[in-house]
Parts: sequence; C-alpha cells; structure tokens
Amino acid sequence: MTTRIASAAAIAAGIALAATSVGARELTYGNYTSPTHTTYVNGALPAMERITEQTNGEITFETFTGGAMGGPKELLGNASNNILDIVSVVDIYVKAALPVSAMLSGMIVVGEDPKVMAAAMNEMQLLRCPECKEERDRNNVVGLSWSATASYHVICKDPISGLADLQGTKIRATSSVGRGMQDIGAAPVSITTAEMYEAMQRGQIDCAAGSTAWLKTYNLKDFAKMAWSNSLGSYFGTMNFTMNKDVWEEDLTDEQRQVFHDNMAEAVADVMWAYVADGEEGMQWLRDNGGTVVEADDAFKEAWAKVQAGTVAETIEAGKEGGIENAEEIVNTFMGLVDKWTKIVEEVGDDKDAYRQKLQEEIFSKI
Repeated sequence: MTTRIASAAAIAAGIALAATSVGARELTYGNYTSPTHTTYVNGALPAMERITEQTNGEITFETFTGGAMGGPKELLGNASNNILDIVSVVDIYVKAALPVSAMLSGMIVVGEDPKVMAAAMNEMQLLRCPECKEERDRNNVVGLSWSATASYHVICKDPISGLADLQGTKIRATSSVGRGMQDIGAAPVSITTAEMYEAMQRGQIDCAAGSTAWLKTYNLKDFAKMAWSNSLGSYFGTMNFTMNKDVWEEDLTDEQRQVFHDNMAEAVADVMWAYVADGEEGMQWLRDNGGTVVEADDAFKEAWAKVQAGTVAETIEAGKEGGIENAEEIVNTFMGLVDKWTKIVEEVGDDKDAYRQKLQEEIFSKI
C-alpha cells in the first residue's frame, strides 16, 4: 500500500513553489507492517506530517507499508542502497549487519517497562555507543529514533495454565525470549512477526511471545484464546527512521535535518503511549470476546525469574563469542542507562508530555 503525505498548511503555502526550490525533496518511506500498525499510525505518519508542515512543504513523503517495498530482512539493505530513502528496521532480523544493536535489543527479557527501554535505547544509540554508529555507517544509513513494543506476554490458541503446559509447546519466540523458552522446556520457533499469522493458522506454532497489541496489528485475534498477564519483557530495538546516509547528508539542508531531529522525541513518546494502550486493549478484547487472561503459575514465574537473572551475563558472553570485543562495556553502559531512565520514568509517571520533554532534554537536544 502506498500513501502520499502533504499537509494542508503546506498546500496552502504553495507546494508548487516549494517543489522548485533547492531544498525541496520527496522522500520515500517503507516498512513491513500494516498501514494500521501502531508504530506507523501513531509515530511515523504523524511525524512525517509535522515535518512536511514545518518545512513549508519542502519535504514531502511517499510511503510504502505492508512490505510493499521489502520485508523485515530486506528493508535495511533497501535503505543502504537507496532503493528507499527511509525505512523502519528491526535489528534482530539483520544481526549480521547490526551486531551491536541486535546484541542490546536481544535482551528482551530485561525490558520490564517499555517506556524505560525505549528511552535507554535512544540515548545509547545516539549518544553513548560509537560502535552502534560505526555499524550504521558501514550500512550507509543514519538512525534518527528507536521505539519499543508493549510488554510481551504468552499468547496462545488454547488456554494453558502454567509451566507444565508450556513445556513442549511450539511458541514463536526470538532472542533472549527464545533462549529462555528453550531453557524452561518449551519449543521456540524463530520467525518474524510478519510470519506469525500464517504459522498460527497452519499449526506451526501454538503460542506466540509478544505484545497483546498484536491481536489487532497482526490479527492474532483470529486464533488466540488466551494470554498470560505476566510480562516477559519487551523488544526495544525498532529503528523507526532509518535514512540513507547520502540522502541525509547531501539532499537535505541543515535546517531540514534539524526539523527531523526536533520531531523525534514526540514520535517516540507517541509510539510508546499508543503501544502500551494497545496492549492493554488487546487484553481487554480477549476478556470481552470469550478468551481468558490469567496469571501463569508460580512454577513458570520462578523459572522465568531465573531466565531474567542470567540474561545480562549470557548476552555479554554471546557478544564476545560473536566477535564484539568490548561487549561487556557496551552492555554495562546500556544497563546503566536502564537504571537512569527507570528513575526518570517513575518521576514522570503517566505524563506523556513530561516524558517527551525528558527525551528532548536528555537525548535529542544533545545531538
């Protein structure tokens, strides 16, 4: 699906005149999720509309959603090669290209609070991780902001009550969640979110570890009858605005680049508040439509606590084995930022504007 974006204010100002100016540019944007997905509807799309308006129509966008211009494993390469100007990248699907970033976001099980994890990841990627920038440079892209999913939960076609039921069950799970599921006796299946629906439809998986927002955004509501209320963590490595480096440096003016930077804190806050709300709505949808939402049994909670406790050390070891020499320093720096943002998020509470302001003050104003 393609969509053209141009604000009413920009049209009123005279798009035709702007299009003839030196700084005028239509940028192409692509993702693999549906045009109704939370990160697009509540984050990317409003940000692009604001950018068009704030540049007086000099920057406009043509968007390609639903994988029309590449799936989750192709989009990074499509931005690198300038097939698309901007894409949304899920780093754990392109680990070979983004090993440091994927090492960090692969620690899904430590992500108890998605708002904390999104903020920590933005500060890490943009200000505290030269290795992260180096790998983006190698891929000829610039990263402008990152977001997290809502909390992950066990979501199943049929009700299960605890650890014993989960053992041997085929469950879609990746990174540290997949390793954890294997450790406790489940049978993890590593597939992308785009493949979940068909896999559940065909019986290739019985459950998925993910946000209950996916009941709507990936239509898992067609099959799911149960979710555990226990949080498994959250994924926090979606690079929502991944731009071709040559386009960023050569096709945009300093002023236009600043407009992009100025809109990222709001885009992150918008995604996080919407995603968390969608997750809660997914839980309620199950309750209202004959499904069940229950806590897992104590056996599962104890087993998962052990998985969480060992994740940081396992991540460091896996990073070293994968050739990331300073993996321990990188992971420890990130976990320090998690501690920092845990305190900040506790202070701002449910105030989205206060969260946005903190993102701007602590991160985006310092770029």
